[in-house]
Amino acid sequence: GELGLSSVATTKKFCDYLAEPYLFFYLPRFNNKLKLMTKAPKKVYVVDNGFVQSTAFNLSENLGRLLENQVFVELLRRGYIPGQTLFYYRTRNDKEIDFVTRKGTKVEQLIQVCYDMTSEKTRKRELNAIVEASEELHCDNLLVITNDQQEDIVWKNRKIRVVNVGAF
Repeated sequence: GELGLSSVATTKKFCDYLAEPYLFFYLPRFNNKLKLMTKAPKKVYVVDNGFVQSTAFNLSENLGRLLENQVFVELLRRGYIPGQTLFYYRTRNDKEIDFVTRKGTKVEQLIQVCYDMTSEKTRKRELNAIVEASEELHCDNLLVITNDQQEDIVWKNRKIRVVNVGAF
């Protein structure tokens, strides 16, 4: 971005420095073993999308990131709490799932955000990731949020709902 934030450390320092409580949120990685969870890197979300657009983000490259951010804000609005009922996840094969929601001790839903799933390659990647995570976390409630696509998919015997962000 224009801020020239090269390293994670610099970025973190910068975020801490700027950390207006309502701007930055850190989302931890989900793991049933809590000790491990604290070691994993956290993802940073900025809550005011206007801020995101005006600063470190070049819009054309970051539509996906913006959409993911929008979904994050909506999940907060619905009462999910980062680190308690809201996480991200990495499968054993290092595939990332954007959001894991939890109710009590159970994983409630897996959410993948993908701006545009029209390309076969992207589609495969996103669907394989969410199915892999669904097996590891024993969760069948699978959702992909896109900018404007909507369909129900069966992929490797798992049902996946695809909705556009407006419908979410």
